[in-house]
Amino acid sequence: MNPKMTAMDAARALGQSEAWVHLKLQEYALSYSKSQNQIYFGARSAQRIFQYHFDPKVIAFQIVKGGTGKTSLVYEVAVRASLYGAKVLCIDMDQQGNLTNAFNQNAETIPVMVDSLLEGYNLQDCIVNVAERIDLIPSRIENAMLDEAIRLKKLSLETVYRIPFQHLKSQYDLIIVDCPPSLGQSVAAIALAADKILAPVTLEKFAISGLEVTEQSIRELQENYGIEISLGIILNKFDARSLLSQETLQRLKRQPKYQNRFLKSFIRLSNEIPNATANNRSIFDVIKSTYAKQDVDSLTQELLEIIPIVVDSGPVSDTVLIPNL
Repeated sequence: MNPKMTAMDAARALGQSEAWVHLKLQEYALSYSKSQNQIYFGARSAQRIFQYHFDPKVIAFQIVKGGTGKTSLVYEVAVRASLYGAKVLCIDMDQQGNLTNAFNQNAETIPVMVDSLLEGYNLQDCIVNVAERIDLIPSRIENAMLDEAIRLKKLSLETVYRIPFQHLKSQYDLIIVDCPPSLGQSVAAIALAADKILAPVTLEKFAISGLEVTEQSIRELQENYGIEISLGIILNKFDARSLLSQETLQRLKRQPKYQNRFLKSFIRLSNEIPNATANNRSIFDVIKSTYAKQDVDSLTQELLEIIPIVVDSGPVSDTVLIPNL
């Protein structure tokens, strides 16, 4: 994996010219490369170029439905956030370990979250570096015992993850948790500890059912613990040409419990993200502008609160169909 920020994208984000970015790269003696007449650089150089100061936050990607592209979004957002200079920690809580595999890590010899709860490992012992400015707490099948570990140790759902996450926020700008597509005590504890829950939704029947179950569980946690839990909805694999997708979106928007929960960003239907993930690489390993890169970039900017979201077709197309959010 060798993710890249182009000087063109950096200039657009900063409201500067490409020449200004080139000048700063040289002035700060930063590492950069050139290909196809484009200058690009990695996360370490990006940190110096952008010099953003982020408000540390924990975002948990959670929905009670597999196949919504949740893990792929976590992976790509983490990569893009690092290219804005953010220090990112990904926490794989899914016993399937798909995010761990995406980062090409083998967790068999590394402590994971369940080891921290049952064996007393410090979370620092679980962290591995996977790319420039990206760390990972990996997962393996034993994480299926997380609910049982919480029960056995009689741990408080309100504090079991909140306290360690708060400590980790002193080291990272963005902590992204990849939750399993299920409910349980561990997932509930993550919801109580996160600054925001983000539910990736594809506009199909079973994904909508998964969203309903997720929203209901969060509502019950709020009532039982007397706290506010922020739930956001990100449309994934959105096909504007599909009448069914448009109709389903409108039905969702008419429901009061989902109003004002949709992010401004959305991810259009594309094979680019799953193809890249299958090959253990990021869509940002290449410098060519694509729909997928534009969409993930907008989502990352929105989550990091970098700049107001602007839907820009860029060099890909002059006409882009978007949902009316």
